[in-house]
Amino acid sequence: PRMALRIALACLSAAMADPSIVRANGGVATVRSSIRNSMFKGFGRKLKNDDARRIRRHATVGAPVYVPELRGTKSERRPIVAGNWKLNPSTRDDAMQLLSDLKRNYVNNADSPEVVVFPPLPYLSDALSMLAGTGIEVGVQNAGSRGQGAFTGEVSPSMLASSGCKYVLLGHSERRSLFGETDADINSRIKACLDEPSLNVILCVGETLQEYEAGLLNAIVDTQVRKGLAGVSESDLLSGRIVIAYEPVWAIGTGLVATPEQAQAAHVAIRKTLESVYSENVARSMRIQYGGSVSPESVASLMEMPDVDGALVGGASLKADSFTRIVDGSYPVASSSPSPSSGSSSYPHLFPSGQQEIKQDDPSATIGGTSGAVTFSHAPVSYFDVHKLKSKGPRKNADVGQPYDATRPLVKIGSTSAGSWWCKEGGWLSPNPRATTEVFYVFSGHGCLTDPDGTRHFFGPGDTVLLPKGWKGRWDVLQDIHKVWFVTDHPDTAHNYNPRAVISPYNTFAPQNLNLEGFRADATHGIPSTASYLIHDNGYMRVGCSTVTPGSFAISNQPSTECFHVLEGLFFLTNSDGTARRCVAGDTVCLPKDWSGSWDVIETVKKLWVDVD
Repeated sequence: PRMALRIALACLSAAMADPSIVRANGGVATVRSSIRNSMFKGFGRKLKNDDARRIRRHATVGAPVYVPELRGTKSERRPIVAGNWKLNPSTRDDAMQLLSDLKRNYVNNADSPEVVVFPPLPYLSDALSMLAGTGIEVGVQNAGSRGQGAFTGEVSPSMLASSGCKYVLLGHSERRSLFGETDADINSRIKACLDEPSLNVILCVGETLQEYEAGLLNAIVDTQVRKGLAGVSESDLLSGRIVIAYEPVWAIGTGLVATPEQAQAAHVAIRKTLESVYSENVARSMRIQYGGSVSPESVASLMEMPDVDGALVGGASLKADSFTRIVDGSYPVASSSPSPSSGSSSYPHLFPSGQQEIKQDDPSATIGGTSGAVTFSHAPVSYFDVHKLKSKGPRKNADVGQPYDATRPLVKIGSTSAGSWWCKEGGWLSPNPRATTEVFYVFSGHGCLTDPDGTRHFFGPGDTVLLPKGWKGRWDVLQDIHKVWFVTDHPDTAHNYNPRAVISPYNTFAPQNLNLEGFRADATHGIPSTASYLIHDNGYMRVGCSTVTPGSFAISNQPSTECFHVLEGLFFLTNSDGTARRCVAGDTVCLPKDWSGSWDVIETVKKLWVDVD
């Protein structure tokens, strides 16, 4: 078994080192599934500590991770705005004009963000000269890993440092895709730059559209961060010498911009990697920019996110006016609390006379409206922050480690309830058959569920887990787990006779796997269409994932209770009494039976749902 483990992990490492291998073999889910099936077929036993460490070290995930924000530090991280000119402008005269306009437009204040521009190398001397004393730093778009020698065309970090450069941009997707630079190449260049005390680095990470749609965002950025920073000391990170720029490749130069919530989720995932590899202090202090078609119109909403610390700007940096407006929109945000669903509505047309949007600080926000109407329940992801959960103390039946857990319920509607749970590393037996069916979505952490026959089911961030009524077996928490759960009490079914845990990785719900259901007949605006994937149906409750495209539709006397977790998108829910809620990725919602109201879908919604008769 130990040799099988080594071989399996080697295969996984090779696959992650070359994403084309992953894609050619059906994605991380296929690789991970084959490894699990080949490694763990025997009768269940307690996970040894070294096995747990190895599995955790090589675990891969494939979904946006909605985890608590690392609080209280945004005000301590100075925003940074960088302009990447790429291969522009085409002449020195044009470059001099741009530099002159920047010098005239930019006003450096005591609380200004840090500002850097990356001109092409031929304009480096001009930029250093013209921007001296303005508060705008100058960097270069790449650097070699060699110090000196017969390396035609290379530029060494020592040359750049002695010329007065302060920053080097490394790992940009165009260098990776067009010039074949690998994570190992980028890592060697980072370490060479850090050997020069006056040089700092902006490390770019990000996924392609195909990788994003396959649910590989976290796997890609986790790998790029780990390999890019391999061998880099914690002191270099704590001193602020490295900035990470998250740039979804599908948003670079396309005009597409990740939603603020998408950017926030990716940045939190990066911080969790930093915390895992280094420490919580590194995760809290690291500045992480967003890049990808950033504009003066989009920067303010991005900067409202608690883990977005600036912007890496492409095309908009070639016009002094637009670039300085982006800088102005990046000034430090006063509050570090997450507020993706608070404040005034950006969609006033959805709230005609007599309606109101529920504000984040409204006490009724988690229970819907305030009248006698049947209303929905709602919780933003911040409602389930770990520090808000109520401790249940140590688990008395633990036989590995010293696990303890905490929980917070959201609502109970009839036989169905929803809430969140967190648990420290450890393991225990669950010898008694479950009296209810539980479905949960993993925010963060890794674990293993062992069926009575010894079959093991590993899960991690982005996975959906089903524990049917009657299940018994073993829990092993390999890395602190945080999840949102839905529990339903129902009569016995045929599924109770051979209950097994079911794991659905995030890419199970990729668009190509969903069954198209057509346009909604109840549409009141636009032509919203739906698609779905059914995970479980025992005759009393159904579990699945579905999407709905932009548009509006009305629901009258909903025939069943539905609880769901929002995976992607933006929409508004309006009760029959006129109260409404803006819902985004990471939110949890429960719609009771007989609920009436309306949906207004702004951006395509993907949700994990439990439907109970």
